[in-house]
Amino acid sequence: MISKEAKKSVLIPLIFFAWFKFPLTWRELRRYVWGRELSEVELRLIVKEFSRVRQVGDLVWRGDFSSLERSTAATLAAELWGQVARWRWLFSYIPFLSQVYVSNTLAYDNAKANSDIDLLLVGQSGRLWTMRAGLLVLMNLFNLRVRSVNRWKKFSPEFFVSQRGLDLSKVALPKDYNLVYWLVDLVPIWPDGEHHSLRQANQWVKPHLPMAWRSPKIRQWRYLQPTIFRKAIEGILSGKLGDHFESWAYNKQRRIIDRNIRKLGVNPSVVYNRDIIKLHFNDRRAQVRDCIESGLHDLLGKNK
Repeated sequence: MISKEAKKSVLIPLIFFAWFKFPLTWRELRRYVWGRELSEVELRLIVKEFSRVRQVGDLVWRGDFSSLERSTAATLAAELWGQVARWRWLFSYIPFLSQVYVSNTLAYDNAKANSDIDLLLVGQSGRLWTMRAGLLVLMNLFNLRVRSVNRWKKFSPEFFVSQRGLDLSKVALPKDYNLVYWLVDLVPIWPDGEHHSLRQANQWVKPHLPMAWRSPKIRQWRYLQPTIFRKAIEGILSGKLGDHFESWAYNKQRRIIDRNIRKLGVNPSVVYNRDIIKLHFNDRRAQVRDCIESGLHDLLGKNK
């Protein structure tokens, strides 16, 4: 007999990805099973128990949307990855930048008609706000940053952490499914396609998604060295002058952030200090969690 907990572990990813209207392949569903590892045979037996879970070919999903959305999403995602490839070189010019990751829906190739490119950026400790200032200057110069309702192919750098602040459990909500799936699917894009210290600092994710943790999202990128320009700026800003500039950059940017919270915040989850800058002016993590919990109660209640 299949346990209720085993059913729950399969339903969680089905409900989670239904929120984003993204059908999963059987292989992906097995990768995203919550809190345990299941064979494909066990997986199919569990899915068979739920009449509202749909299956077409190799795709499985829950929700009122078409499996055709998967092929459309893949086509659009390919265009966005092309944009990432074209502009990777820019990160080599940004002082004190350590690592760059693509996050959120593009990380698992779920792009829509007006999707942007969400980024997580890791900066050197003590220079996080200087790094962010340099990034925004260059992205604004090349008109690459999301600035309006037109988001297509624009970059959205909304999450920054220093090398001291890599452990993101401190910003997790209770039962934060969204953060766990977000973390496990981060795709490194600079300086290469390899995960570095960020994974090591977030081992707490592993028990929640053991199979996904063992198979991180990797794309083969050519290693890009920091430029001479970047090294020169880092040399100039490495001592007391850099400390003063970091304090100025922090105070200047936090005033802008506070103003934007009042202007743009719908359901804001904004955290900023010297080691983390998390700028989500409409944070849906609690909504996603509540949707999953409600769906579990509904489906398991009807399939006792």
